[in-house]
Amino acid sequence: MQRRGFWSSLFGSAPAHDRFSLEELQYLHSTLLRNPVVNDSNRESVVEALRSIAELVIWGDQHDSSMVEYFLTENLLAHFNQILQQRSNRRGDVAMQVLQTLSILIQNLRNQQTVYYLFSNNHINEIVSMRFDFDDDEVLGYYVNLLKTISLKLNETTVQFFFHAGGLPGGGRGTVPGSPRPASFPLYTESIKFVNHRDPMVRTAVKTLTLNVYGIPLPAVQQFVTSRPAAAYFSELATFLAEQCQVLDRLLSSWDVASPQAQGTVESCLAEVEDLLSYCNDVLATGVEPLRALLLECLWAAFVGPILFWPLIQEDVAVQHIAALSLTGASGPSGGGSAGAITAAGAGGAAAGGRAVLAEAAPGAHRAVQRGTVGPLCSLYVFERLFLAVTDGELLKLLVSALLGGAAACAPGSTGASPAGSLPGSRPGSPGDGAPSQQPPAAAASASGAAAQWRIPLALLARLQYSPAAYRQALLGMLRGTDAQVAAAAVRVLASLLRNRAVSEEQLELIGKRLLPQRRRKQRQLLKALVSDSPLSSHMLEPAAVAEVEEEVGGESELRQHEAAQLRQHQGAEGQEGQELGARQQAAQDQRGHGQSLQEGDSRGQGEVSGPSHAQQDEPLNSDSGSMLACNGATQPANSSHSSSGSSNFAGSPAVHLSLREASDGLLKAQLLPSVSGEQQELPALPASGLQAAPQHGEQQQAQQAQQQRQAQQGGRRQGPATAAGTAAEAAFSDVVSALLGPLTSDLLPPLSLRAIGWLLHQLLSMGKGGTPLSAGQRGALAQAAARHRAALQQQLQGRWADALAPMVAAEWRRCREDILRAGAGSVHVAVQTWMQAVLVQELRWQQGAPAGGTSAPDPAAVAAKHAYLAVQGAVALLQLQQVLCEGDIPANPPCPPVSDADVRRGEVREQAQIALAQSQRMHCTVCFTRGQERQAYFAVEGLPAHMKAGHTADLSLLKPSVQQQVAASAPVLLVADPGSKPETGLVLSVAPLMGALPRVDAKHPRWLHVQVRPPLRGLLKVLQGSHPGNALLNMQRHLVSGHWVLAFPDADRAASAAQHSLEWAHKMRAVYCQLLHPLLHDAGGEEGSAAGSACSAQAAHAKQEAD
Repeated sequence: MQRRGFWSSLFGSAPAHDRFSLEELQYLHSTLLRNPVVNDSNRESVVEALRSIAELVIWGDQHDSSMVEYFLTENLLAHFNQILQQRSNRRGDVAMQVLQTLSILIQNLRNQQTVYYLFSNNHINEIVSMRFDFDDDEVLGYYVNLLKTISLKLNETTVQFFFHAGGLPGGGRGTVPGSPRPASFPLYTESIKFVNHRDPMVRTAVKTLTLNVYGIPLPAVQQFVTSRPAAAYFSELATFLAEQCQVLDRLLSSWDVASPQAQGTVESCLAEVEDLLSYCNDVLATGVEPLRALLLECLWAAFVGPILFWPLIQEDVAVQHIAALSLTGASGPSGGGSAGAITAAGAGGAAAGGRAVLAEAAPGAHRAVQRGTVGPLCSLYVFERLFLAVTDGELLKLLVSALLGGAAACAPGSTGASPAGSLPGSRPGSPGDGAPSQQPPAAAASASGAAAQWRIPLALLARLQYSPAAYRQALLGMLRGTDAQVAAAAVRVLASLLRNRAVSEEQLELIGKRLLPQRRRKQRQLLKALVSDSPLSSHMLEPAAVAEVEEEVGGESELRQHEAAQLRQHQGAEGQEGQELGARQQAAQDQRGHGQSLQEGDSRGQGEVSGPSHAQQDEPLNSDSGSMLACNGATQPANSSHSSSGSSNFAGSPAVHLSLREASDGLLKAQLLPSVSGEQQELPALPASGLQAAPQHGEQQQAQQAQQQRQAQQGGRRQGPATAAGTAAEAAFSDVVSALLGPLTSDLLPPLSLRAIGWLLHQLLSMGKGGTPLSAGQRGALAQAAARHRAALQQQLQGRWADALAPMVAAEWRRCREDILRAGAGSVHVAVQTWMQAVLVQELRWQQGAPAGGTSAPDPAAVAAKHAYLAVQGAVALLQLQQVLCEGDIPANPPCPPVSDADVRRGEVREQAQIALAQSQRMHCTVCFTRGQERQAYFAVEGLPAHMKAGHTADLSLLKPSVQQQVAASAPVLLVADPGSKPETGLVLSVAPLMGALPRVDAKHPRWLHVQVRPPLRGLLKVLQGSHPGNALLNMQRHLVSGHWVLAFPDADRAASAAQHSLEWAHKMRAVYCQLLHPLLHDAGGEEGSAAGSACSAQAAHAKQEAD
């Protein structure tokens, strides 16, 4: 069909032209042929032709194949290449349109053969290799988008169009004729040049492209990306990550939280760091070993040491907890003789935990200690993002071992290594530091083998510069330190570590016996008890039962249902077995002989499998008593003769009867009674403590008891490797718990960190319903922290915002409860809010010592509101922490009546409102709101609770809950009013909240009364409702502004009477608020709580006496 001419278009005689047709595509092709050189005169037509060609080809791919065939046969793609060969066309509209057209074609063509054609003839490779005007952000965006679109189509087949393995002699550009041609991959090498581009969209496209390339399972491609020069990309990536962390460090050190853009800048920088860490994790997840090794090498060189670990060892943070480190060179080789040992000696030799590790240097060489490139605060925040973003088990294993592993993380052969292969003195001041081991060689080898898989290679230890024990003590020291920002960040590091399910449970148990969250630890113990590597385990539970235990996430409820079902299943057989149990046990003993009898012996020292004695039968599942067979490839006992014999006897038995009984402590005791030749035979106990074996003969029990008594007389039972490791892990766990309890008493720790500590302690200590059995030290530290926060809340009852305490408690109760019980993954936003809150809290403490007055002095009402807010947050967090640890749960409802904004509005006295003012309730005064315009007005106290205004009792316990809620929502005020239109009424001119009024008679003019006008209660509640806990303090400073009245009374006596009247009502209301907050101020078992309760009672009695 021909195109319409001028006259046809003018008069409409010709039919309408079909735009989506082969003729239209031919016309567009002819346009390109007529304009081989693009200039200003034909630029627009060429650009429009390129855009239309893309539309027609995509439409033809779905509707008319002839259009696609024409595009292929006429080689239109060569015209695109020809256009871009002109340097002037690599910028501006022409370049953008060509790149966009190619992206649209590649992305939308469905026919695979058509895609193959586009990629063939090397046109795309030539276009990708061209140097466009990358200073133009639009051109760069289209270019990078084209590269990403191509990468989405890559697979083992299509990659061959872009990747040339090389190796054949060639004489191409840049090569010597006859020499082997190097491998080339322009799509990859051109894209990685923008790894550190300023535009985040460009960086994101580069990450997507590289991940698509790494996912191609071709050895030649994998070798190319891990060989020079392409391998330099990973060094640039690690360097760029370190540079972003340095930018973050400068932002965190600026303390600039007041500017509007501060929060967004820090959030974007921290999000970029997390995005880079997630990208590194994705690269590691590809499973390409050369790629993983190269990336880890670059990260350890440029990021892990300078950014993560080295900044933790700094004098301003760790000097109080780690002795000063001085570098000394060790003389002579260490370990295998290939590396010299570098140690750091502390003052008085107390720096055992800060001992530097082996260095990769010649024997006797000295190596200077390198400092971190960021501060410890930045290091901790990056650690948190890493633990939340990285799921690679190998990297997490190394990092966790280096940060918290202590002596267990040091590789054998390091300086001062014990026979078990661990550094002595991993815990400073620990007994036996450097002392020879008292364990037998077999026990020491068994203990070292259990932790060997978590040790760090010597080459990586050298890059750490200090032993993992030093970093562990530094981290715990930051929790106990005086820097609130660093302590808050350290808390978030531990919380993120526990949230990461990719961290090995075995490793958490090794570095801290109970560092694993309580629920996961209980599941693990139950699984070990029921599914172990014992020869009896395969007969003990069916696969469905094992799966049921593995899927159990809600405690022991589902497991107990499964065990109860098995109990009912074997009840019938158990009754008959109980009647003939004694005779059959004796027959079984005679058949097996003395070599297969159950003897306990010294199971802890020798690692023998034995059944528990009577003294051990009631121990819980998590007890350390008894020897255990290791599960899933862990260490096996040295003597396993009983296990093997039991296995052979059991293999020939036709049936096994499992008897389960529930003891008084709620734990289930198991008894296995297999049948051999028609008789029941007693078998060895299960290898998990907590499942009980069949009872033994009286003579054996007497021999065991006698042996235990002899061991007790000789100094107690010898500890085997498992018990020794468990004791060390328990001590490490106690260190962590003590470090977490320490910051609870700090005045500088932000409330968000209090909630994070509450979540951590709940995960580590909580045992569910019934509470947690805490040690005396832990109970004392928790009680001391709670008493400190109760005292701070008690002090705020005498402040300007006493009427706001109960509403703030009701508002914060639900938020705090959610954070402690079910805190989700820590977002970047919450991390930045924690930093802002820590800065604002520290600035607030500094303002306490600053002189009052002056133009730069903060508003006193805003400062008082901040103190009240922090006191409420601390008291609520500590009360809920006590409840979850002592009772196992936190009540959903707050301990004081809930107050909403509508409740406060309902009882509020508003300006311009006409209210009743009896003659006895008002006092005459003179007020001047405008210069030179004095007016006569009424002064009165209004907004009081109805029952108090009527003169009823002030004891809230005698009132209904609805009345208590009205009292909590009341906002009494001092008001100034004009006479109303009706008798005994007044028109409110202005109000001043009673709690913040602080009336004071002027010393020089006794007729004058000074009244402070604090912002209303609803104003504070509105600020809190519209603020995140992190910027609530900042918003208070911005929006809460106070005022001032000067009232003139007829004489000095009336001015003093007005002041006294206001103070009396304020004192009565403070007594009422004290009763509302009594659950937070009272500790049934503590002296501080009794004192708080007595103070409330005294205030109430005093108020009642004044009312009478």
